[in-house]
Amino acid sequence: MRKRRFLDWERKAGEIRGAKASREMAVIAVIACCDTKYHEILFIKEKIQAAGMQPLILDISTGKEIPIQADIGREQVLAMGGYTWEQVSDMDKSGAISAMTESIVRMIRLLYEDKRIDGALGMGGLQNTVICSAALRQLPIGFPKIICSTIASGFRYFDTVVGDKDIMVLPSIVDFAGMNPISEVVLGNAVGAIAGMVSCGPSRIDTKGECYIAATLMGITNDTVMLAVDELEKKGKRTISFHSTGMGGRVMEDLIRQGTIGAVMDLSLHEMTAEYFGGYGYSKGADNRLCAAAEAGIPALICPGGIDFACLRPDELFEDAKERGYVWHNKDLTHTRLYEHEILEITKTIVGRLNRSAGRTEVVLPLGGLRTLSRPGEIFHKPGTIRKMQEIFEKELKPEIIFKAYDLNFCDPEFAHICAEEMAGLLEAEGTGSGG
Repeated sequence: MRKRRFLDWERKAGEIRGAKASREMAVIAVIACCDTKYHEILFIKEKIQAAGMQPLILDISTGKEIPIQADIGREQVLAMGGYTWEQVSDMDKSGAISAMTESIVRMIRLLYEDKRIDGALGMGGLQNTVICSAALRQLPIGFPKIICSTIASGFRYFDTVVGDKDIMVLPSIVDFAGMNPISEVVLGNAVGAIAGMVSCGPSRIDTKGECYIAATLMGITNDTVMLAVDELEKKGKRTISFHSTGMGGRVMEDLIRQGTIGAVMDLSLHEMTAEYFGGYGYSKGADNRLCAAAEAGIPALICPGGIDFACLRPDELFEDAKERGYVWHNKDLTHTRLYEHEILEITKTIVGRLNRSAGRTEVVLPLGGLRTLSRPGEIFHKPGTIRKMQEIFEKELKPEIIFKAYDLNFCDPEFAHICAEEMAGLLEAEGTGSGG
C-alpha cells in the first residue's frame, strides 16, 4: 500500500513539474476550502490580481459540494499523498483532515522546490488553520507566508498556528461566512501584506559565507549571555541569539542542520528542563535539544544555565510547590525549584547527548549558581547540587570533550568574559576564528 502511494506521488509530482506555470508575474498560493470559503477565495483572488500578481488556488476542502473551481483541485492535492477523493470521502472527519494535511504538505513542498510560488496565504477556522500551518511550515524562514485565522486570538497556543516558522498570523475578527465590510478590510490587508512581502522582502536567509554563532538566552541568563555576545562581536564574530523557552531552541537546531549556523554558544539549557517535564511543546525524552550541533560537528560551548527550575503558570504548579519553593517571574508565571535528583537526571541527559558530538565541544560550569537569584541566601542557591553536577560531567563526559569548572556565579561579568574567550578559542582551533 505504501509503495503504491509513493508511486502515485511520484507520478503526480511529475505531472505538476510538467505543467509550466506563467512566471511573468509573482505567484501567490492560496490555501483554502472551496466548499465553504468560496466567497473569501474569490475576493482574495481579485485582490491578488489587482496587485499585479497571479493567484494559485489550492483546494483543501473535504465537503461534498464545491461551488468554485480551484487551480489545483482537491483530487490533485490528495493524489500527492497517494489518496483518491473516493477514499477520503468515506473517512471520518479526523481521517479526512489527516489525509488532506499529509497531501497539502507534499504539494506545497513540491511547488516551492520547483520555484512555482513566491508566497503563500492560508485562511480558515481551527481545522483549516492546522492544515494550512502544516503546509506553510514546509517553507523556509524568510519565504512570505500568512495565515488569516479565526483562532488567532484569545488564549491560544501559537504552536498550533506558527510552529517553528515565521508565519505571519492575522486574526480574521469575524467568522468566514461570506463577505462583509469587516472581512473585506481584514482579507484586503492580508493580501496587501503578502504582496508587500513578496515585492519587498529578501525571502531567504543570506549568511554570506560567514560563520554565525548561535547564542541561547532567557531572562534569567540574559545579561551574562549579552556581555559574552558583545565581547565576541568586538572580536569580529557574528552572532544570532535565540530565546530558550521552547521555540528558540527548536529553530536554532533546524538552522544548524540547514547550515545557517556554524557554531554555538549554548549557555541556556532551560528547554532540557521543559523536556524533562513535558512542557513548551516538548515530550519527555523527545531527544530535541543539543543534538544538531553534535551531529553537525560544529564548535560548541555549552553551559547548563537555567536547568534548575520549572517555569509554570499557577494552574500548572506541582502539588508540592510550597515544599519545593517558587518565585513569581511575572503575574502569570512562577519559577519553581527542582529537586536535586531532577537536576542531576537532566545533567545526565545533557552528557548523553553531548557525548555524540563529532566536533570540538567544551562544557563550562559556574559552581556559584546557574542563573539569577542563585547567590548565597537566594532561592536558587544550590552549591552542593552543582558540585554533584561537576562530578557527573567529570566522570561521564567522553575524554574528547573539554570540561572546566569555575568558582563563579553565572551572573558574574567574569564568567561572561570566560565564555567569550572560550568560544573564540574553539573557533580558532577549528580554523574559523576570522569569522569567515
